[in-house]
Amino acid sequence: MLYDAVRAVADRDPRAPAVRTTDGDTATYTQLCALTDRVGGGLARAGVGDGHVVAVSMDNSIGYVALMLAVARLGATYVPMIREFGTEDVRTALELTGPTVVVADGRRAPLPGTTPVLDLADLSTADPLPPTSGASGRGRFRLLWTSGSTGFPKMMAWRQDRFVAERRRWIRHTGLTAQDVFFCRHPLDVAHATDLHVFAALLGGGELVLGDPHADGAEQLRALADSGATVISALPRHYEQLIEAARRRGGADVSSLRLPFCGGTYVSPQLIRDADAVLGIRIRQLYGSTEFGLAAVNLTDTVQTDADMSLVRGVSARLEPLPNGGPGPAPDSVGELVLRSAYTSEGYLNNPEAHARTFRDGEYWTGDVAQRNADGSYRILGRVSEALAAREGLLLAPMLDEEIQQHCPVRESVTLPVEPGAYRDRVVIVARPEPDVAPAEAEASIRAVLDRHGLTGPVHLVAALAYTAVGKPHKSLLRRQWVSSPEGETAVPAHRSANLLRHRRLSRTPTLLFIPGLAMTSAYFDEVAADLSQDHDVVTVDLPGHGDTPDPSPGWTIDDAARAVRAVVDRLELRDVTLVGWSLGAGVAWTYLDLFGTDRVSKLVSVEMSPRILAGPDWTHAAFGGLDAAGAIQTQRAIWTDPQGFLDDLVRRSFAAGSTPDPARLQRLVTETRSCSVVSVLALWLDVLTRDWREQLTTTTLPTLLVHGAQSQVYPTDVGAWLHRAMPDARLATFAHSGHMPFLEEPEKFTSVLRDFVKENR
Repeated sequence: MLYDAVRAVADRDPRAPAVRTTDGDTATYTQLCALTDRVGGGLARAGVGDGHVVAVSMDNSIGYVALMLAVARLGATYVPMIREFGTEDVRTALELTGPTVVVADGRRAPLPGTTPVLDLADLSTADPLPPTSGASGRGRFRLLWTSGSTGFPKMMAWRQDRFVAERRRWIRHTGLTAQDVFFCRHPLDVAHATDLHVFAALLGGGELVLGDPHADGAEQLRALADSGATVISALPRHYEQLIEAARRRGGADVSSLRLPFCGGTYVSPQLIRDADAVLGIRIRQLYGSTEFGLAAVNLTDTVQTDADMSLVRGVSARLEPLPNGGPGPAPDSVGELVLRSAYTSEGYLNNPEAHARTFRDGEYWTGDVAQRNADGSYRILGRVSEALAAREGLLLAPMLDEEIQQHCPVRESVTLPVEPGAYRDRVVIVARPEPDVAPAEAEASIRAVLDRHGLTGPVHLVAALAYTAVGKPHKSLLRRQWVSSPEGETAVPAHRSANLLRHRRLSRTPTLLFIPGLAMTSAYFDEVAADLSQDHDVVTVDLPGHGDTPDPSPGWTIDDAARAVRAVVDRLELRDVTLVGWSLGAGVAWTYLDLFGTDRVSKLVSVEMSPRILAGPDWTHAAFGGLDAAGAIQTQRAIWTDPQGFLDDLVRRSFAAGSTPDPARLQRLVTETRSCSVVSVLALWLDVLTRDWREQLTTTTLPTLLVHGAQSQVYPTDVGAWLHRAMPDARLATFAHSGHMPFLEEPEKFTSVLRDFVKENR
């Protein structure tokens, strides 16, 4: 059924463009169908047929699209092993689904277990299936996972015939055509990619453009502009990234977008206004879910600050009164939104309790509070579990977050009810303040908002918030960190001398231990630490005299810094540690290995460091391209006589050559660096001048990831290539748009590369 629909497009217009990637790969509908036939032939010869399950462990590609179509043609079911799954999560997913085979592309770590693994490249060259029609479509086509923003993902199933009918209904309702170009920035593992992009394009004869889900906002904006896309669907955070990139680096022409959809969570009016003012696009709000499909949308070409949406044709709705009437009086037009459709999923397969709560007598209970307007449209207010007992009555957490972001000096805010679904007045606020605002000012303004509503609870200010794979605030993680800490968990700094920041998952995934460099603090890692803490145990440390760590005793050395790191490892009883050292922090990591060996350390990540920072007759990879003895003495004098000037210049030179750092970010980093003790900085500098790690590194057998910025002003020569040749088990990742700080300049790529490295070396 699904395959036949795509084949029909190929028969009508053999040269019609079907899929292209931002890397330059292309396929017409005819070529896509031919690839699908070959992949299907390879699957069939591996024993895949009607009713079988195929697990997928792949990144975005035309081959991934062909695999989905091939599975549909065979009457089988595909289930993605999403990148964010830890090892235990993958084992659970494989046990739940029982796949016949796993299809992989070699770009992710091998999956645990004994299920046969097929290489996509081999399938792509197999003998094709004969030219017969696809399966009837009455069987299951896919198993997908919910977003996981509120807990471990639930698994749900879609029949192929219902899925195709639901997608065609959406295409008709929204007026999508064969002339539309769909830009997909999401991983193909999630429904936001497949439903709103892949099959909305292919079933309507349009063109699909596959972007890089791990690209930063600036790269996404460039790719979107270059694609000529007319349709995109993204979450609020994704639009915020595009807006920020346009403000920072200048706008890009995205005027071809006629239908920029936004859904998946509460959309603030300010975001709608900013998209119009900065990007020149008018967001169309939509509402739906992985397990139900699309339910409502606002297609009007206006600045949609009213957030009202009309039901998709074929979907009906009603409002269920809130339990106990909710917190205070609520109008009859407010309640839990309950939907009905002839085309929806089969529900949850691994969670009977959630299935019984959500799927009742042909209805889908959304768990969302909605308001019905006089014209029959609906406004989504938030989750039932996030309804609060405010002084004035019903208040939803997203409304409170919007108010905080509008009236307080914060960029992001997440409200966590202490007792979800109990309609109480106790909350926990986790917020990211503006970079130039004092914490006390930000907290006081948030408390003023809480006081107005009669709400109470703690306020936690953080440098970065964690998000799920599809871009929603990771509320289950935030709840574990700030509302309740499971036994054995540390959610706050445990010891000032190490400035520990610990984010531990219950699955006890491997530990990443970050060590900053000269005159830098652990705050530089805040953004990537928050992201990586979703699936790793993350520990960051400040060196003595840096950040929150007290000054050391006179005469301390890099050896002492390595011993201090070892003390953290011992005190926290860490195992399977990946040491991530940046700049001189990499030197500390190398010294740690020299002093303590590989006990408790399984992997090494070296970010932007040279094994010798002074130039010599046999060494051309010195700091700043040619630091000699005279330059070292000048630097020593600058540290002592003009520390502020030296530190400020060091931060500026850490950005990519030719780039213009965001002033607010630059000031925040400068403030962090100025907090470092001049005596400690000087002690480190004098010691590192004497170090030569070259011989040691040639015998380092740990799996090693070398990360270097192609535009580095601190190490402008190709020292990464030298290290790559010298170290026995090293791989090199060069970041094209980064200087000395790839984790800050290309954070999404950095976390992706680091995750892949850890998985591949378990």
